[in-house]
Parts: sequence; C-alpha cells; structure tokens
Amino acid sequence: MKLSELFSRDDQSRFCAADSPEKLPGYRKKSFSLPYAGGEIWFEHLDGIYQYTELALSKLEADSGEFLSLSKPSQIGFVLDETVVTQELADRIAGLLCGGKKKFTRVCFIGTNRQIEKLLRSALSGKSDFAFAFINDFDRAKDWLVSEDFR
Repeated sequence: MKLSELFSRDDQSRFCAADSPEKLPGYRKKSFSLPYAGGEIWFEHLDGIYQYTELALSKLEADSGEFLSLSKPSQIGFVLDETVVTQELADRIAGLLCGGKKKFTRVCFIGTNRQIEKLLRSALSGKSDFAFAFINDFDRAKDWLVSEDFR
C-alpha cells in the first residue's frame, strides 16, 4: 500500500508528523515480560510509531532477540495502537512468530482495526500453529492470553 493511500484513509490517529521520529515516545517505549494471573506474557510495544514503518520494523528486529528466547513466555501481545501496519510489517511479524525454534501458544493483537486484522490474518494464514486473537481492550487481552479457553 502506498503512503498516499494510507493518508487518505479515515483512521488519522495512526499518523503523526515528527521532525525526529526516533524520539517518538512509542518508539522509545520498552517491550517487557509481565507476570499476570499465574502466567507470564510478553508485550511487544509497537504502538505510537504512526506511519514510520522502518522504525517499527527496526524496533521489532531489536526486540525479537528477546521475545524469541526460549526462556521468554510463549504468550505474546503485540500492541499496535497508533501505528500503521503495512503488509511488510505484518509479514515480518508473521515470519518471526512462525519461522523459528520458539513455539508460541497464544498471540493477541491489541489496538487494531479491520484492515489491520485482514493484513495479519493473511500473513499468518497457513503458517501459524498457535491461537491468535484481535482484542482492543488491554485487560481482556491479558485475560485471554493466560486463559485455558481456546476460543
């Protein structure tokens, strides 16, 4: 998708003009492991990076060494609010989740819309062997990630 097409969409909350995008709070936000309800969840914070896809890819690559570690949780939440998710970013997320030794059990995408869901579903189609969901409420996402219900 061309950047001009992205700017013509209705969801303007995913765009922000920045003189120094690498100083955006979303880019500088740390991803982390959170003990929750007897389990543990990795939260990959890619939110607040807006239309700066290269920065989102860079942050994802930098963090991937951490969340792909076998000692890290097998439940992961990708927080994507206020970030444009392109096909390239969706494909890279899917590649990291499906292409290595690490086996994930549950993946939740937080802060998405229908268009982003479609991109991510397409990227994961036929590749994933884990449960995944699109939940925009952070607390509900945490509950789903540690639950034993596989709906």
